[in-house]
Amino acid sequence: MTPFASLGSAIQEFNAKGGLGPDPLAALYPERRHAWGLFAKNLSDEDCEALRPYLFAYGKLPRAPGEPAPRCHDFIGGKWCAPESGAYVAMTSPADDRVTIFEIAASGEKDALRAIDAADRAWKGLAWANEAFGYRKWVVRNFSLLLHHFLEECLREIREQIPKTRLEAQKDFWEAKRAADHLEGSAETALRGEIVPPMVPGQVYWRNAWLPAGPATIITPMNFIYGIPGIQIVGAYLSGCPFIFKGHPFAAVTNTTLVKMLLASGADPAYVQKLEGFGAGIARVATDPRIAVVSVTGSAETARKIAGGRGLARLRFEGGGCNWAFVDDGYGDADLERIAARLTYSKLGLGSQKCTGLHGVAAAPAMLERLLPKIAAEMDRWEVADPRDTAEEKVVSPLIVHRTETYLDVIAAARRAGCTLVREGGRAGGEWGRHSRAVKPALIAGVEPGTTIRVDWDGRGEIDLQLAQDELFMPILVAMALPGGFDDFVRFSLFTNPHDLATSLYTRDDAKLQRAHRTLGGMIKENDGTDSALEWEEFGASTIGESGNMGVGEAQATLSIFCRRQKGRHLVL
Repeated sequence: MTPFASLGSAIQEFNAKGGLGPDPLAALYPERRHAWGLFAKNLSDEDCEALRPYLFAYGKLPRAPGEPAPRCHDFIGGKWCAPESGAYVAMTSPADDRVTIFEIAASGEKDALRAIDAADRAWKGLAWANEAFGYRKWVVRNFSLLLHHFLEECLREIREQIPKTRLEAQKDFWEAKRAADHLEGSAETALRGEIVPPMVPGQVYWRNAWLPAGPATIITPMNFIYGIPGIQIVGAYLSGCPFIFKGHPFAAVTNTTLVKMLLASGADPAYVQKLEGFGAGIARVATDPRIAVVSVTGSAETARKIAGGRGLARLRFEGGGCNWAFVDDGYGDADLERIAARLTYSKLGLGSQKCTGLHGVAAAPAMLERLLPKIAAEMDRWEVADPRDTAEEKVVSPLIVHRTETYLDVIAAARRAGCTLVREGGRAGGEWGRHSRAVKPALIAGVEPGTTIRVDWDGRGEIDLQLAQDELFMPILVAMALPGGFDDFVRFSLFTNPHDLATSLYTRDDAKLQRAHRTLGGMIKENDGTDSALEWEEFGASTIGESGNMGVGEAQATLSIFCRRQKGRHLVL
């Protein structure tokens, strides 16, 4: 019999209370921890099924106006709780502005302080210093098993909250699943200290760079709601840091599911806090001096605000990128068709709402003249439709980050600036266009490194936008002709573009690739799109510039976010 069979009535009672109160799996932790041994079994399929009513108590997310919307609460000190104010905010579905998809706790400073206090108590309790690392690995293996068992449920969550095609949702899900597997499997090597060879007789030196840093706050974005939180949560848990998870408001249901999965896997509830809410209201979780590490994936603007409140305290940031591709001369039409298809996917996958999404294409004038019609033709093959149910891959998701009016303003301003609209884009038609921020792909040529336009930025007032240098989370691809070819591209990438997250190079000239290796930072994709993460790899900018200083993916890089260093010497008396 599954060890969770006896929890049926407790889970039922917990759900009947709206998911508020002591967590039934958290209550089981002491017993599970005491029973654990080196040969303890991981969760079985039967165990996973017994946990289904706990993990997915909401049943299904609403699709039609008036359908009941679940509430998403905070998790602090082993209990699911309403915010001190009692206020919840109705979140409108990005797929249909007539539907409330869920309500989230409008947490404030008092709630933030409760979460910080709980994480601080766990840290100062020093239980982490006695924890067997094998137990944490066992928990992460269970977490991975739960993800795999509930693959379809997780994909459904992703597609309902952040409208994506199945392919894009799979990329999101498998990033989390493979992060759990990769980090757990590589953790011993990544966390291993070393004894330095004897330097002086009677003395021993060592280095141990992997002690937990202290309470951590994890802030994650709206575009990858399983993948990015999965990496960060697993990294913090394996390191031994108590953490506060602040997921994006658009992903509140998944924020809850991930925390429940971690508790169901056997994690100590004292080390896991989850806070919902918005910006300034809960800013304390990122600026309180008791928080040793803040790991934020999101906008540079958010990171700057946090940095202003933290001073020199550790902040690890991963942001978006104004990512460019260069296409060299020497390709025939058949090759250009394939290149155009790959670049178009890099632009339009998830409606271009990826940190590694393609921003612009550059080439010598003659090559660009040949390439742009092929990209425009490939864009014509993409459908602007609801991506939640279709099996098609070439579907443009609706805008989430920006307003439709901002997208239209950018296109109109580019025309006024003298750019060429190869493809004008515009609003999507029909019911889908009326009730979501669905827009058609646009292709703008004639952009130069300094092209500047003025637009009303999401209703917050007019700003100057540099078309070649400011990233757009919109299906707008820009194109730049470079008379000096590849050397001009290197100079633009190195000296003009403030972002160096991902660069795509299409060339058969090895000398140019070697020059790129010696000059460009961040991720370099050769004969590939900027967005690709086909297997586990280390993402991240060069740590210099606007795109971030974090670097995640490879086990050592990820775990080091949450760790501090020790260097020691022992003297024999």
